Amino acid sequence: MKILLFDIDGTLMLSGGAGRRAIDRAFNDFYGITDAFEGIVPDGNTDPKIFTEIAANHRLALADEETAFAKLAARYAEHMVDEMRRSEGAHLMPGAMPLLDSLVKHTDLGLGLLTGNFEETARIKLDRFDLNRFFSFGAFSSDHAERAQLVPIAVQRAESHLGQTIGLGPHVVVIGDTPLDVECALAHGATAIGIAASRYSVPELEAAGAHLALPSLDHSREFSAFIGAIEVGATSPRRITA
Repeated sequence: MKILLFDIDGTLMLSGGAGRRAIDRAFNDFYGITDAFEGIVPDGNTDPKIFTEIAANHRLALADEETAFAKLAARYAEHMVDEMRRSEGAHLMPGAMPLLDSLVKHTDLGLGLLTGNFEETARIKLDRFDLNRFFSFGAFSSDHAERAQLVPIAVQRAESHLGQTIGLGPHVVVIGDTPLDVECALAHGATAIGIAASRYSVPELEAAGAHLALPSLDHSREFSAFIGAIEVGATSPRRITA
């Protein structure tokens, strides 16, 4: 069994700025900040780290950061529903839907998510294009603020969902559009596929260590051929435990 873990923003779709606008609205609601996201570089970042950076940028004195961020996340999700519904710039990345439609037919592949989004807002984004039906498991920044820690969490979720031992190794494939996506895969011996459809180029993703870098998901034949060539037994998988 091979596990394919997809990033969302810049890999499968773009929200057309809906996430930025929803975060701005949430911080404005609680702290009167109208441009919270100004100066934030979201590429490969996680939502908790973005919240932390915004709080530092605006010198917010938070007595209980965990409680404050939980409230912000809930309000962010509320605004996200509205922003995604009316985001004119939201769109699927080239080749995303045909590729997923093809991959989901393979019984030896498990499709999951690995994203810096909170789970609730991730699902809201995907719902705009009916993509949630492809992903029954995944790991999100609501599980851990560090992206690299999401790979074993995603594998554990895959094991629970599929009812079999999977473990870490090259048969776990992380697909994303930033060097941080590549790095989190390499940190756990997983295979990294870079998709240069957003801010980073093929050479930049290769330099980060991607085993394969493609201009877009439109290159479905090359993508599928590469996945098919990965040997499930290339390393001895180890059981992921809680």
